[in-house]
Amino acid sequence: MAKAGQTEAAKVADTLGLRLRHLRQSQDMSIAALARRSGVPASTISKIENGLLNPSLVNAINLATALDANLGFLLDRTRTRHARYSVVRRNQRGRRSFPEIALVLEDLSGGFVPGLLESRIGTISPGAHSGEEYMTHPGEELAHVLSGTVTYDIDGTIVEIGQGDSLQFKSDTPHRWYNDSDGPAELLWVFSDGLSF
Repeated sequence: MAKAGQTEAAKVADTLGLRLRHLRQSQDMSIAALARRSGVPASTISKIENGLLNPSLVNAINLATALDANLGFLLDRTRTRHARYSVVRRNQRGRRSFPEIALVLEDLSGGFVPGLLESRIGTISPGAHSGEEYMTHPGEELAHVLSGTVTYDIDGTIVEIGQGDSLQFKSDTPHRWYNDSDGPAELLWVFSDGLSF
């Protein structure tokens, strides 16, 4: 629960930790079991759950995959299983910042329960990257550049995409991205299998 006098980042970490703990406990999984399944150290999971640490993007993907969950839980969006459709107004998108990689994500999926597709708008600051390590997750990924340029490294193959360009690939292929331009890049990301960030 958020406490009086907390910074905004601390409030986000606190509520994110509660959501992660609830998700783990709803599957009767211990922190040690989640650590084994995800490859994220138990001490890191404990710090996240106690609101002391925001996960890195790679750790967040690994935790969600291990919990067979969608990373929409990072955006604090309630998903309802009864929604037949979802309209998400521009000013109502869930937003999540990853300051350690200079990335802001906006949720486009609204009230839909995680399922076949997930979509996000990502704003990547100049010099930002997804991390030194490659990431993998089930399904497919489509990146469409709304503005700027971004470079993907897909298992050693370098692909630069600019405004109006799209890139689609099997996301179980090791990949990472970076913005080595002088300006921000804005991307529309669509993920299959509902395992997006």
